[in-house]
Amino acid sequence: MSKKLDLFVFSSNNKTNIWAGIGAQMWAVSANVNSRTIKARKTNSKKMKIGSLGLLYCKETKEFTTPFVVYSEVDGNSEVRDIWPEPWILPFKIKTLGTPNLAMSINDVKKQLPVYYKSGKKNITHVLFLHGKMAFTPSKISDEDWKIIIQNLAD
Repeated sequence: MSKKLDLFVFSSNNKTNIWAGIGAQMWAVSANVNSRTIKARKTNSKKMKIGSLGLLYCKETKEFTTPFVVYSEVDGNSEVRDIWPEPWILPFKIKTLGTPNLAMSINDVKKQLPVYYKSGKKNITHVLFLHGKMAFTPSKISDEDWKIIIQNLAD
């Protein structure tokens, strides 16, 4: 039987921001949200532990890219101003397993990942929580899903 894993998916507006995060081996979330959303993100961020699995999603290209492993706890008191053009909050260190040179479209994911095609869901966001509102909410995937992600997206 397949083992269930938590996958934390984080979205970015563009590849430029993804490359910046990869260069810094760090990720964070936008500070440009209301205080209720920030509070929810802080609470949810406690679910993400060192060693958790992550994946980035690029809104600009509508692609999943750059799997990673979480390398530090989330810093709930810091604001990052020197990596991205605007301030980001709740930073954490990552160890990337690929780059945006490799990507999977939403259709690729729908066809290849059992977590989607076995779910019976019509919308990918009901399976992989990639919207900013869902930051730090783990998606449940199988070890087979993670294997497929790594085969497609790891360098």
